[in-house]
Amino acid sequence: MDVPFINSGALSRAQYSLVRKVESAQSPPAVDQILLSEIDGIRHHFAAGGLSLKECREKLIMLLYCSMNLTHVTPGELAFALPHAVNLAEMGQTLRDKQLGFVFCTEVMPANHELQLMLVNTIRKDLESSSTARICLALSFLIQVPNDDVIPAVESHLQALFMHKSTLVRRRAYLAYHSLLRNESSRLTPLEDAVVLRIQRTLPSIDPCAMAAAIKLNQAQSINDEVNALLPIVWQRPGHQSLSLTLLVLRALRKAKLSSLNVCIVIDVIKRTSDPPVRVLLREAFLVLSSVSAEVVQECQTQQSLCPVACIRHLLTSKDPNDQYLFISCLDCLSPTLWAGTLPGTTAILDEWEVQEVMKLLDSRDRLVRKLTLRVLQAVDYSLVEAYYTQLLQNLPIGSSLSDKADYLSRLLDVCEVQCGNDGEQYASHLKNLFTVAEGEIQGHSEEMPVVEAAVEMILTHIREFDIASCISCVTALGVSVTELDARIGPTLMVVISALVCEYCGKIAVPPLGLLQGMASRLVSYVVTVQDTCLLSMLRVCAECDEIPDTIPKIVAEISQFSGKLVRNRCGLFMTYCGQRNVLTGVIAQASSSSLPDFLAALKVHQTTMSGASTRSDPTLSGPSPPRASLSPGKLRYAAYAAPQAVPSLRHLLSPHRTESTLSSSGRRTRSSSLASERGMSLAELARTITPGELTIVAAQGPLHDLPEPDHVRNPKTPPGENLASRVDLISLDTAPDEISVTVPTLEPCFEEVWDAMENSNSRGWCESSMDNIVRLLQSLQHSMRVIAVDQPPFEGELKVLVIASSDLSLEESKQCAALRLRESEEESCLWRLRCDDVELRTIIKRLLDGI
Repeated sequence: MDVPFINSGALSRAQYSLVRKVESAQSPPAVDQILLSEIDGIRHHFAAGGLSLKECREKLIMLLYCSMNLTHVTPGELAFALPHAVNLAEMGQTLRDKQLGFVFCTEVMPANHELQLMLVNTIRKDLESSSTARICLALSFLIQVPNDDVIPAVESHLQALFMHKSTLVRRRAYLAYHSLLRNESSRLTPLEDAVVLRIQRTLPSIDPCAMAAAIKLNQAQSINDEVNALLPIVWQRPGHQSLSLTLLVLRALRKAKLSSLNVCIVIDVIKRTSDPPVRVLLREAFLVLSSVSAEVVQECQTQQSLCPVACIRHLLTSKDPNDQYLFISCLDCLSPTLWAGTLPGTTAILDEWEVQEVMKLLDSRDRLVRKLTLRVLQAVDYSLVEAYYTQLLQNLPIGSSLSDKADYLSRLLDVCEVQCGNDGEQYASHLKNLFTVAEGEIQGHSEEMPVVEAAVEMILTHIREFDIASCISCVTALGVSVTELDARIGPTLMVVISALVCEYCGKIAVPPLGLLQGMASRLVSYVVTVQDTCLLSMLRVCAECDEIPDTIPKIVAEISQFSGKLVRNRCGLFMTYCGQRNVLTGVIAQASSSSLPDFLAALKVHQTTMSGASTRSDPTLSGPSPPRASLSPGKLRYAAYAAPQAVPSLRHLLSPHRTESTLSSSGRRTRSSSLASERGMSLAELARTITPGELTIVAAQGPLHDLPEPDHVRNPKTPPGENLASRVDLISLDTAPDEISVTVPTLEPCFEEVWDAMENSNSRGWCESSMDNIVRLLQSLQHSMRVIAVDQPPFEGELKVLVIASSDLSLEESKQCAALRLRESEEESCLWRLRCDDVELRTIIKRLLDGI
């Protein structure tokens, strides 16, 4: 965010700073960490107390911002802020304060929460207020968060507001009363009477508020009678105002019982609004006819000698996609017996060429138009859709790109959805047949096939729209295919099955052990993304198994040996928890839902909790510790000496030359002497334990007048009594050979300044190698380097490397430098970003990275 604070619209500097941090974060996990830290900070502020209403309002706004912008981590319970929100709604001096209090409670407070009782008095007082805005705030809260306990306190006040002079208040009063009492139809009588009275009093005009309530009360006979009586009145009124009023009445009649007289009026509405089309009114009229039986519509057609479809047939040849959608959606509202001539003695309304135009809509670029066309054809003759599906399946392209394959599969899946309807078992059968062709042997090896994510999303979304019985039958049919070890299951279908098995495990009639063995036997045949999903689903299935066969952990261990970092982590997770059924049961109980992502999130929370518990129980893990906690018995240590006197750095004594930075295997920044490398000293020699005598010999080398001044002489600000032992450079003898660390007090350039200075020389790419290997390859260029660790600023989460080609000049005097940022992935590869103004150096480094 490059906008200054004064123009940002932020309430405070704290909010401005938070938004800047979030927008400059390098990754979604980093965003989550920032937001969760802010939530914890606000929790501590509220716990401390003493906040003014203004400060409380700012904190609540920041909490809403945090909870709505978390990406991978749920914000958890924000109930700690609910008392403050309730207090703000009660004590707020301005409408803005009260609105924020109500909005926070609406977003955060669960239904029938105990603190809703604290709002009853506030709502009642606002309903009695003379301020229209305050009344509307209270009514809006009742509409969105209805509560049974508030009914006795506000029922009479709501009835009084039915006759309020403001349409804003009346509309909300009707909807709030219906929202509170919708489950008790006998108590809705005052609302029905008020709506009927309002309709009658406003004739020949129409009260939009009353019509909005009539739409909610369409099951009441008194309301239906009044609305039916309104249709002839508003439709016969001259002028354009009749169209808007007719639309209100039609919407109220959509689910009501339409009289025969009004069916003829609706057909007349279609006739008079079809050319030129008044789209919204035309569509609403066909929706009203969809609720009327075909016999009644047929009778009215005969009386008027007019079919509604004949009024819109000209839209079929229009080039406007909106007209095409309007035609096919209106056609979908009517029974085919009214226009397709499917019954004896009836004639088809559309000519043969018009039927061909309808068939062409199957190739529309609009998916909704294609699905509606399929539904219309399925209603006319299911064999038409079956023939179309067979043709698509036979012409499935081979070797097409992933995007083309996803588009083709989406068309096939649309046909499956229309053909199967709500039959879960039939849908599962269609899926198996479809992917037998789409991911069969003719399409290539399973190990090389990518997952079609669009198809996975479509399938899972459609299955979740089933009722529970259809869901279980569908998942059971798909799960059975996993237990058949000779059945070929492609990667896309395997991801779908894994997600569904995790979600419905324990509810389906498939042996969990068979599922486990079927998934384990196929793991080696899939790409990484499929293996990841399968391993998580297998871990969920383990919670349903009494005993895990030894062959399954063995298969997982073998796969772990030849896999990348992500799969190794998942394999380790499986090996750790597959035998801990009680732990898995607790994780499942803590998950917010039974879906696979929520299961993984609960598992990570459990790991974090256990890791924190182990850290608290071991005091050696709570404070700072050396890189290695202990030495092996083979390593020798000399006895501890008293704190040494301030002496020059060993590096200055050992080598006057420039230094180079290297990266240890653990990811920490380490340094080594260039002189040691020039003399061919091995790492083992560098790691050898230095005796006190050798230290004395080294300290005695060189004239004393060449030694640098002690720290307390160079820096006059150092207190004379300060312990100088902390300023002496020592070699950590506990480090591994590749982790020897010697601190060099040199003035190094700021990486962020160098990076920003070269913003016009950008390169980026993807490298199939780890960050360690990349740094080692950069060292082979024989240039001076500076490496900044991943957890150090700037750009935390990325490894920073500064390469200086000219060692005889300072960084300010030479442009021969390059700044490199590396972000490692879980598959031992990394994304690199390079900035370098020197063309020659940039080309050398870029070729080096591209060649890995």
